[in-house]
Amino acid sequence: MLEIDGSYGEGGGQLLRYSVALAALLRKSVRIFNIRAKRSNPGLRPQHLNAVKTIVELVNGDVQGLKIGSTSITIKPRSRPRVSTYRVDIGTAGSISLLLQATLPVLLAAEKPIKMIIRGGTTVKWSPPIPYLQNVLLPNLQKFGVKASIKLVRRGFYPKGGGEVEVEVFPSYPLRSTKFDFFTAIKEINILSYVGNLPKHIAERQARAAIEVLRREGFSNKISKVIIDDKTPSTSKGTGILVWAVTDEGIVGGDSIGEIGKRAEIVGKEAAEKIVKVLKTGASIDPHALDNIVIYMALAEGSSMAISSELTSHAKTAMDLCSWITGASFSYEVKDKWVKIRGLGIGFKP
Repeated sequence: MLEIDGSYGEGGGQLLRYSVALAALLRKSVRIFNIRAKRSNPGLRPQHLNAVKTIVELVNGDVQGLKIGSTSITIKPRSRPRVSTYRVDIGTAGSISLLLQATLPVLLAAEKPIKMIIRGGTTVKWSPPIPYLQNVLLPNLQKFGVKASIKLVRRGFYPKGGGEVEVEVFPSYPLRSTKFDFFTAIKEINILSYVGNLPKHIAERQARAAIEVLRREGFSNKISKVIIDDKTPSTSKGTGILVWAVTDEGIVGGDSIGEIGKRAEIVGKEAAEKIVKVLKTGASIDPHALDNIVIYMALAEGSSMAISSELTSHAKTAMDLCSWITGASFSYEVKDKWVKIRGLGIGFKP
């Protein structure tokens, strides 16, 4: 049985999610202890419990210790996912994106296409919003051969949540290796500024602020689309913005969300500044995407490479964890303005 110390590295929920996902894929029993030991509220929280519960049910597994506050769980997976439709209600504004971070690699190993309907938060703090997954992460994963689609049915903002997302996933393994090198051309830059149950002018102000940053930094001539969305249904109030750049190597994104007392202009400015910071380095993967593609590099067949503007603790922990569990190997080179990660994957097949 694998033993994983949940306090290793950044010691957060990502380590737990990846450990359970990889154990389910490889059908290895795993015990994870010291779960989120470095956090102010250690142990399983509702959003983590839901991710683990979902994966265990998908692979018809057994689990011990699955309760709120638990710092140790043991999982024994039994099979590939076989259901055709699966529903998850995370409750309140628990992040749908983080649930998908854990479940998507497992769903790709299903024998037949699976539709997952998830209720929870679509735009919440400390988590990429659903539009980021739709327009940045998923298109990048498609280079590995990932076959999936994400439909936003209803927005859900913190703290009320109530959002809904439909995900369709198709059998995709074995994944192919891929490279995200320095880009040589920006094809287009797009902006999506949105509100839920708030005046449209807030979304418009967010977009104008983002455009002003891009203009100041010399990227405004690449703007292709500016989408103002106040029509998508929402059960809660909130705002958000995503700015993404399509390059000849990968897609780079920057996002920001509104909060009470935070001016719309600040929200738009933050998102644009995030993407500008990455584009100025020539990197084709932003730091949030890098955190998420490591597991796919480990599972793909052959050598993959990615260049980003920063090596986060999440990415470093993910590389170490994927190496331990799968046998994949990783190396990285850090410079002043960029980091290059190389991974030799195991060519996983269900």
